[in-house]
Amino acid sequence: MTDLKTTLSRWKRHAAQGPVAAQVFAIGDVHGQADLLAATLKTISQIDRGADVRRLIFLGDIIDRGPASLRAISLVQQAAQLAAVDNVVLLPGNHELMLLDGLDAPQMYLSDWLDNGGDALIQETDPGCTARKLVELAEIARAAVGDAFLDRVRTGPTWHAEGDLLFVHAGVSPHQDMTTFLNKPRLLALDNDHWAWIREPFLDWEKGWNGHVIIHGHTPAVRGIGSIDAFATQADHIVTKRRLCLDAGAAFQAQVGWAEFRDSNYRLGLTASI
Repeated sequence: MTDLKTTLSRWKRHAAQGPVAAQVFAIGDVHGQADLLAATLKTISQIDRGADVRRLIFLGDIIDRGPASLRAISLVQQAAQLAAVDNVVLLPGNHELMLLDGLDAPQMYLSDWLDNGGDALIQETDPGCTARKLVELAEIARAAVGDAFLDRVRTGPTWHAEGDLLFVHAGVSPHQDMTTFLNKPRLLALDNDHWAWIREPFLDWEKGWNGHVIIHGHTPAVRGIGSIDAFATQADHIVTKRRLCLDAGAAFQAQVGWAEFRDSNYRLGLTASI
């Protein structure tokens, strides 16, 4: 296995309207980088308890594109123990939503998932099975991923608020009521105007979010292996845009971004191959 290294940025203040009561860890897009996820969870487990409650939030896109989506799923299912946290929140990303759509209607939607990195997950189960019919591939994927994970993605929360910090996979729209936008249905979501898919106008908005700071993934902050300082420079837009991106480009390289929040402070983490 390639050597892995986790580095942390210095603490900064997020300047939300109120402090975070819990000690919160958030992990950005994983995309099947299971070794990096395991190393991140181990690092989190070794960080001293900083509040009565330690919570871990996954921002989605656990699966697809990378080498080990199935092991990444298993790690998520064991994350409370592996990270020594009291509870885990799993938010769905657009890749999990594409998988759900594909399983529910293979002839209509499974190809979208396969073409966007789902084929890597299928290859983990049987390197020759991608030539099968879509209905058969859907059943292979369903069995490989497992009902426990699929049920969490299908029925769990789609966003999470921790004080004035709002965690969601891709972002929110500045032109719609936030609650209405966040409550858009999770299925049939191949829509750029959706909390699992949005990029613009969210990414460049500079007029704030009614006191919230948005913690998100989906749009890679970096696309090359780099230092924690380089990642923090590209990911941290709290001062200018009231958002923090934890997608370190795991879809393109062996690198996973994450963060820790305590009181009114936060710091970024980067786990990468070296």
